[in-house]
Amino acid sequence: MEDFATYYLERTTSASKEQGIDDLVIALEKQGIKATSEQTGGFTMCAFIKLKGGKYIYANTYGAGLYDEEGYGEDIYNNESEEDQQARAEDVAKSVANWIKNNQ
Repeated sequence: MEDFATYYLERTTSASKEQGIDDLVIALEKQGIKATSEQTGGFTMCAFIKLKGGKYIYANTYGAGLYDEEGYGEDIYNNESEEDQQARAEDVAKSVANWIKNNQ
């Protein structure tokens, strides 16, 4: 039986790919934004973007939220389209890049 650390790494890696977070991180990098894939609960994954002033953005292929150090957040973009995962990732990345450009 494999150890828990190996299982955890394999499962989070798989979840990140399945949920489109890998595509989103790549799309954000194309927009000049450094992001990492982070676990937000269970095996739910999001792209994590650290901003100035202790704020950060969590994003997935359906939208993005701005959060402060206390964990309070607000939506900055929602994408409920029926586009494929890759198209949603690129759309969210462009919207997040525009938000950062206009608000940081």
